[in-house]
Amino acid sequence: MAPRCPYAELHSAEFTADPHAVNRRMVKEHGPVFPAEIFPGIKAWVVADYALITAWCRDTRTFRRDSRLWLDWREGRIPDDAPVVAMMMHRPNLLYSDGDEHARLKRSVIDSLGRVPESRIGDITRQHADILIDAFCQRGEAELVSEYARLLPLLVLCEIFGFSRDVGERVLNSLSALWDGIDVVKSNGEYERALSDAISAKHAQPGEDVTSWLLQHRSGLSDEELLHQLVVTIGAGAEPTANLISGTTHTLLADDEVRQAFRGARVGIGEAIDQLLWIDPPVNNYPVLYPVKDVRVSTGTVIRAGEPILLGYAAAHATMAGEGPDIESGNRAHLAFGVGPHRCPAQGFAYAIAQVGVETLTKRLPDLRTNKEDVHRRPAPFALALSQLPVTFTPVSSKGTTPPWQQTSPSSTPTTSTDRPQNSAPEAPSSKLRSLVAWLFGR
Repeated sequence: MAPRCPYAELHSAEFTADPHAVNRRMVKEHGPVFPAEIFPGIKAWVVADYALITAWCRDTRTFRRDSRLWLDWREGRIPDDAPVVAMMMHRPNLLYSDGDEHARLKRSVIDSLGRVPESRIGDITRQHADILIDAFCQRGEAELVSEYARLLPLLVLCEIFGFSRDVGERVLNSLSALWDGIDVVKSNGEYERALSDAISAKHAQPGEDVTSWLLQHRSGLSDEELLHQLVVTIGAGAEPTANLISGTTHTLLADDEVRQAFRGARVGIGEAIDQLLWIDPPVNNYPVLYPVKDVRVSTGTVIRAGEPILLGYAAAHATMAGEGPDIESGNRAHLAFGVGPHRCPAQGFAYAIAQVGVETLTKRLPDLRTNKEDVHRRPAPFALALSQLPVTFTPVSSKGTTPPWQQTSPSSTPTTSTDRPQNSAPEAPSSKLRSLVAWLFGR
């Protein structure tokens, strides 16, 4: 028998299939901090202890977020085209900054997002949820990751940030391509160009939207700073929330305990969301800490200055309470939105979009069903997410809601998916996503 790899291979099929089993084995063998390989040849540490994560995230003298401290990167051992670089390279935004600079950038985001009433988030989410559900509700089947969960948060954010029809379509298409790994360099460039165009438009004609408020904020963001604030806020707001929607829906359908408690009205969608955040946090092993000096942990392990430390939320949650609290108890003491100065400034948005998104879906399609064998995790070292969630249900009538971008384009493409041939071959998830984006924007 070949010897077992001493690292947790976060890029492996084993980790994708059962990340919790890998975490348990590594904690048993190594203790609260264990070695990991993010991608072949790229090493890091995973901290899998609730108290350590909390303490280290609050110790801003010893642990920094600035990835220019990354030892292997500084010494030229990481190739420029390594897939992990896009998620770890330094950008001038709140995710990769420290100290006063981080406080300034984060304050601009908190203040600007805080001007959006929670009721408006709910109303916009409900409107777009109905639009997306209308596209498949008469079919009796859907693939909820590509046809619903991935699109809903982006549509909400595009509206709240005041993006034009053109910018909104480009943002959705470029991020969809990035998620699918399609020509990543080109897609990232298009994503940034779309956001740059949004900034230029708001310079010329500001409105009552988050992009305009960021431009006007007293922190005095440069256009480059604003661009990178938008890159991280839209990207970090959309994909984790999409994973939260699909994951919570799957939990309600496939977890017998949760399903029975939900149908018996003993728990609501909020409790199901928190359960998912404890067990399968959508963002996991991320963000990254970099110690400015060597750190020795209780087991004797020494982490050298500049070696990346991944925040293993799922592993930490599991070690403190089995697999998290009882579903009916309700507990938001999880680490899923971070801790310390870098705690996520948009967690209220994520909760609101996910809760309304799942609620609207389950109310309109109350007999959703899925086959456990058809549901698989997406290979991702920094996320716990589903690659697809196929469901069946009793067909229901469309509400006939018209996407807002089509309301001024009466001659555009049909406003419901029922005009498509019913006997056409099933599309791949990425094709469905691009088709839906085109339909939403009246192409």
